[in-house]
Amino acid sequence: MHKSIQIIAATVLSLATAAPLQAQQPQWVEIAQTGSGDRVFFDTASQVRLFDAGVKQNTFRTVTLATVPGRRSLRSRYQADCFKGTLALRGLELVNAQGTPIRDVPLDRADKDPIVPAKDTIALDIWRYACAQF
Repeated sequence: MHKSIQIIAATVLSLATAAPLQAQQPQWVEIAQTGSGDRVFFDTASQVRLFDAGVKQNTFRTVTLATVPGRRSLRSRYQADCFKGTLALRGLELVNAQGTPIRDVPLDRADKDPIVPAKDTIALDIWRYACAQF
């Protein structure tokens, strides 16, 4: 009996540790396309959601894959405040064709300030997707 409890506990523990590892793998969903044809993807596995009284936030990553030769692809980190209707850029990196970061892009303070995305913009598409689940 004791041996079967150990086997069951080991199985549950291995499943519990495997699930977070799988959740860390990017799960990309295409959410927009730029005027130049670049494709914007949302990484659903990167989301960190906060739901509290008066606060509905989602922090997440996107990647914009360049389709025009010579232009770099970007990985961005955003924070959407679904209660206030704002989107803030928290980080930006240049990435290679495999999605591996090449270098960080420095951001001015103004770039990090939350904004209300304008109508018919990619920023609004990103905010809508991030907040759709709240």
